[in-house]
Amino acid sequence: MTSAKIAIARNQLGTALDLFIRDRDPISVHALACGGSEIIEGLAEQASIETLSTHILKTFPDIDYRKIKRLRNQYWNAMKHFYQQDGKTARDDEALMGDFTDVANDAVLFQGWLDYLLLVKRIPVEAQVFQAWWYATNPSRMNPDSDASGWQAVFPGIEKQPRQEQKRRLRRVAERWRTDSNILSDPRTEVGPLCARGQSGSR
Repeated sequence: MTSAKIAIARNQLGTALDLFIRDRDPISVHALACGGSEIIEGLAEQASIETLSTHILKTFPDIDYRKIKRLRNQYWNAMKHFYQQDGKTARDDEALMGDFTDVANDAVLFQGWLDYLLLVKRIPVEAQVFQAWWYATNPSRMNPDSDASGWQAVFPGIEKQPRQEQKRRLRRVAERWRTDSNILSDPRTEVGPLCARGQSGSR
């Protein structure tokens, strides 16, 4: 693993989550989260650490993962590429981007931070809150045998609320817990600002 690559992915994921929690600029959230997630996934694979993707492939060996990956990256590709693969023909992403919403950021942020946790063994408080929020807002995706009491206690009934209220509650819990001494002292917590600050030295 290279510290530079980890730092790049961490900054991208941190900035993406910071914007997401504050309900800002979904396109930038998506581009940053996809970039950071791809780097983290590659680092984990090189270190022979199971990622969310490899877990899915083990659980569902007949799945067409390349197709799923194309679907996962469809908005990101539209955001970062002007030309099609031939390098000459301009892409037409009007219809695709017309369907893009902030909801598309949920899964990529979840995957990125889960893979980061598997690789680095700790994540920021805000990422822990986001994971609980994701579980609570996606009960149908959870194993029915899993213990849901933890995230349900933090976000009771949130799956029935409109998106705006779900994001507001995410923001409030993140603000409340980011200074919790018990969480900050846990070795699984990465201490420090979620979003990196500039080094310009400006006052």
